[in-house]
Amino acid sequence: MQQSMQPVSRTSGLAIASLILAVVGPFLLLIPSLVGLVLGIIALVRIGRSQGRLKGGGLAIAGVCVSGISLMLIPILMAMLFPVFARARESARKMQCVSNSKNISMAVNMFATEKGVYPDATTWCDDIAPYLKNPKVFVCPDAPDLKCGYAYNAALSGAPANSVAADTVAIFESDAGWNASGTPEQMLPAKPRHLGGDNFGYADGSAQWMPRPGFAVGAGRAPAGARSP
Repeated sequence: MQQSMQPVSRTSGLAIASLILAVVGPFLLLIPSLVGLVLGIIALVRIGRSQGRLKGGGLAIAGVCVSGISLMLIPILMAMLFPVFARARESARKMQCVSNSKNISMAVNMFATEKGVYPDATTWCDDIAPYLKNPKVFVCPDAPDLKCGYAYNAALSGAPANSVAADTVAIFESDAGWNASGTPEQMLPAKPRHLGGDNFGYADGSAQWMPRPGFAVGAGRAPAGARSP
């Protein structure tokens, strides 16, 4: 009596691939998880239609479940990472503004060193422009519509170069535009542009960011008696 041959079953390659992609998905920006979910569904359909020739339904189900759970985490991960990326972007803009402030302050210092006096408050942008390699430093990254996003300490206007302390504020952020001058108290933006603080450039050509509550004229940071623009 001849015995009937039983079909040899094999494990579905799609099911295996689905589970592997589901496992590595969270480590590769979840893109493999999406592929794993699709492959797992296809594997389940093919296994169901194979009449026993394919096995691995458990692997396919595991791949679908793990991939689905991983993809469900995308909104949560985005909510967690968005503030991090946003702060990194703001930090980069702040540092660019610090660099701008430093370049402008160095130009003011170079003008004073060469001419013996500090630039006039009414023409300071025009006066220092020849000392700048790139005029784009006048533009603050958080105030791109302004030709100049900084103002000049009017108390320095025409002051002898050797009469100004190194830590005197020379320039600071302002929304007043080209050749604007005055005092920080008068002319700082109503809302700090960079992470709750402002950038200042000093008479020695240095620059730094300071939190808005930390700025004080009486603390050796700006000369008293600065006149209105």
